[in-house]
Amino acid sequence: LILPHIFYGVALHYEDRKTASDVQKSIIGRYFYYQLANIFITVTAGSILDSLGEIIEHPSNILAILGKSLPNVVGYFATFIMTKVLVGLPTILLRVFPLIRMTLIKLCFREKYLTETELHEAYYPRKYSQIWYGWEYPNLLLVIVICFVYSCISPAILPVGAIFFLMAWLVYKNQILIVFNPTYESGGTMFPMACHRTLIGLVCGQLTLIGYLIIRLGFYQALMVFPLPFITLKTMDVFKALYVVPGMCISVEKAVELDVAQKNVQSTFSPDVYRQPVLTEKIVEPRIRCNSSASENSAGRRIGLSPLEIDDSKVAGSGKIV
Repeated sequence: LILPHIFYGVALHYEDRKTASDVQKSIIGRYFYYQLANIFITVTAGSILDSLGEIIEHPSNILAILGKSLPNVVGYFATFIMTKVLVGLPTILLRVFPLIRMTLIKLCFREKYLTETELHEAYYPRKYSQIWYGWEYPNLLLVIVICFVYSCISPAILPVGAIFFLMAWLVYKNQILIVFNPTYESGGTMFPMACHRTLIGLVCGQLTLIGYLIIRLGFYQALMVFPLPFITLKTMDVFKALYVVPGMCISVEKAVELDVAQKNVQSTFSPDVYRQPVLTEKIVEPRIRCNSSASENSAGRRIGLSPLEIDDSKVAGSGKIV
């Protein structure tokens, strides 16, 4: 519960991310990789350390010892997933923190002295009315990574994972349709990230399968499944090229629909639309400055005087006797 808040502060104040969706994406990345490291380093390494004494006594049987000790970890993760089903998902339905907040407000304040805005904030707090992707996505990804990694060691974890996702589907469907009222839209940018992390978990599961086959002395089987991680990595690149990169731009069909809907749209696209206005001006011929006599003649023509009258007026104005 503490780590997401720490990652939130880092993304908001240290990295200085500007949008709420960008902050949530930062939390998803950090929290997911932390949980992934937690699976492989703390739990799995702890199981190996438990068998360290036996490995030291019989170093020639290290593969057989590891092959017997690793399946014991599956029981821990199966219990962990069932705990999330029986405790974690009901807690999401109960909305414990908003319930505690509303109870404290009722005990400490009288409703008749509160304004309508304060009452609405008390019963429907904006902070708890939106889905926190940085909290929810890593928890769901953790379960699917556990199923990917340990299904090759003990397939009994797969039914437990299926039960979790069935219950999670019911719970989050109810929350998203009825409870959550998001204050921002990410434009679907969270899904490619979740898909990418899921495929990373699949690569981890495939590497675990190869390692477990080697531990169980299945060298030929490990050689047969060796290309699987590379195929998955290539699939990630294909997904990025086909869906992620085109998804950042508007589709051609949508652009045509927008052009049809807008009546004043231009029929042609100007090549200078993104250039500075000063740089798009055409070349202008410099104006030649006329001499004084030519300018006076033109001024006389504008007021309807003949050239002789212009000369007489010049002499009269100079004070000479004509």
